[in-house]
Amino acid sequence: MSTVTSIPQRHQATQAALPIHSYFCPQVYAAEQHLFANAPKYVGHSLMVPNSGDFYALDWMGNAKALVNQNGEISLLGNVCRHRQGIMLKGHGNAQNIVCPLHRWTYDLNGKLLGAPRFDENPCLNLDKAPLINWNGLLFEATRNITVELESIVCKQDFDFTQFHFDKAMVEHYNFNWKTFIEVYLEDYHVAPFHPGLNQVVDCDKLNWQFGNHFSVQTVGYKPMPEQHLSPTYEHWQQSITQYFGNISPKYGAIWFVFYPFLMIEWYPNVLVVSHLIPTGVDTCSNVVEFYYPEDIALFERAYVNAQQAAYLETAVEDKEICQRMHDGRKALFTQGLEQSGPYNQPLEAGLEHFHLWYRKHMQAHLS
Repeated sequence: MSTVTSIPQRHQATQAALPIHSYFCPQVYAAEQHLFANAPKYVGHSLMVPNSGDFYALDWMGNAKALVNQNGEISLLGNVCRHRQGIMLKGHGNAQNIVCPLHRWTYDLNGKLLGAPRFDENPCLNLDKAPLINWNGLLFEATRNITVELESIVCKQDFDFTQFHFDKAMVEHYNFNWKTFIEVYLEDYHVAPFHPGLNQVVDCDKLNWQFGNHFSVQTVGYKPMPEQHLSPTYEHWQQSITQYFGNISPKYGAIWFVFYPFLMIEWYPNVLVVSHLIPTGVDTCSNVVEFYYPEDIALFERAYVNAQQAAYLETAVEDKEICQRMHDGRKALFTQGLEQSGPYNQPLEAGLEHFHLWYRKHMQAHLS
């Protein structure tokens, strides 16, 4: 069950905070990789391959797999030829078949090997094909039915991608533990002191939380245009919002959703951002970020798109600095054998506490 909460102010230390070694210990990282291997794995959105024959090679997987639309059915196909293991599809496009450029082995869009030149018989080596669970166009490899769980999100109507257009994806690489990224994402306490631009657009005093067994959602209000903006980038972005909406303010400043452990969906005025973390080591991770806009904006209002992405990236740079400072501070304590934790600010860090409790539930046996 999920609950919608507006949490009263309180300041207290709890036992939820994670031990310092959990961010640096190879054994803990290995246990995470094992335990979370069966967690729902986001692989992309149906808008990446909207038409029959469309393909989108997943570069964040090293192009080892691709999303393919076969007559409206979207599958995750292996993209490595079964003959000499060459990568076949790159980028995105439309094709009737998948043809390896090395030796012309040819597969249909279901992954079935159609032909292998100069072989008397078809070797029948087909591509791996994974069925996908579709929720609002988001595609998952999952062993459990996550649609019921996600339908309980109170803001699910705001994550409606109907009439939206996939604009682009980008990959960022970081030199800190993946949990640190999630922690910064899940607390609003730093918004005022560290995000001068964002803080003049979103109102964290109007913060509401929803918590589920495997997710949290934070919704914050929208602030009208200030007389003097602290960030030229955000000033440009907010001017674009005002020009589009006129005298009517957007209903929110932002919605920030995390589906534990690795997926995030963000709502901003006329934009949806989907991102997912990929742990790559004890103290490294990558973040794949996808931008989606209503079709009229994506195709005809590029100034709006450019302004929004510039503002988003400004905040991303600031968040990266926060994460790096936290990582470096914890590493300094770790090398000295010291253990420290601080209290949670409520309600601004309620999501951080919720994530720590969720993590402990799954990883408690590995944290001693």
